[in-house]
Amino acid sequence: LYLYGNKLQSVPDGAFDSLTKVEMLQLHNNPWDC
Repeated sequence: LYLYGNKLQSVPDGAFDSLTKVEMLQLHNNPWDC
């Protein structure tokens, strides 16, 4: 799942819990608010 470069700043807890078949998740190049 490619979610890079989408201006994501945060991801809620459990947002990807139901994606049990996803083998790779790419979240780089987003302006994360850590």
